[in-house]
Amino acid sequence: MPPAEKPRGSTRFDPMWLLLVAAALFLGRVAMGVWEEYNPPKKADKMSWVPHDQAHFEANRSGRPILYDFSADWCAPCQQMNAGVFADAKLARSVESAVVPVHVLDRVQEDGHNPAWIDSLQKQWRVDGFPTLVVYSPKTGRSRMSTGYGGPDRTVRWIAQSAYAVQSGTAPDGSSLP
Repeated sequence: MPPAEKPRGSTRFDPMWLLLVAAALFLGRVAMGVWEEYNPPKKADKMSWVPHDQAHFEANRSGRPILYDFSADWCAPCQQMNAGVFADAKLARSVESAVVPVHVLDRVQEDGHNPAWIDSLQKQWRVDGFPTLVVYSPKTGRSRMSTGYGGPDRTVRWIAQSAYAVQSGTAPDGSSLP
C-alpha cells in the first residue's frame, strides 16, 4: 500500500498578515509621535555654563555679574528658552559677554529632591516658577529677577540691560536702582 499523501495547504499569500503588519507599523508611528510631542529633541547648548561653586570667583575676576538660570527639564518655556537663546551660538556669546552664566536645574519632579546648593539658591532668590533668571552683582549686591520666557531677543536684551543695571545702579529708564 502506498504511503498516504499529506494534504498541502494553500500556497496563496494570506492578506491578513499584511494587514497586521500595517496596523503594527501605524501604531508604532503614532506612539513615536506622542513620545516626540512630550520629549522634544534637545538642541545642542552653546553656553559655557560656569559651575555654581566657581561663579563668584569668575564674576570677581571678570567684573561681570552672575546670571542664575533656574529651569527644569519638564518646563516647556525653559526648553523654548534653551532652544531659542542658549542653543544659538550668536545669542549665547552675547549672554556670556554680559554675565557669568550659571545653570540651576531643578530635579524635584524627577528625583524627589534637589542638591542642597540648588535648594539654597532657590530659597535665597525666592524662585517660585520656571524659567527664572536672576542677574546678581557680587560687587554691588544688586540684583534683578525675571520669571517666564518672552522670546530670544527680549530675553537677551533683558539680560544685557540687567547686567548693566546691577553694575551701574542705573535702570534702563535712567532711574536709580536701590
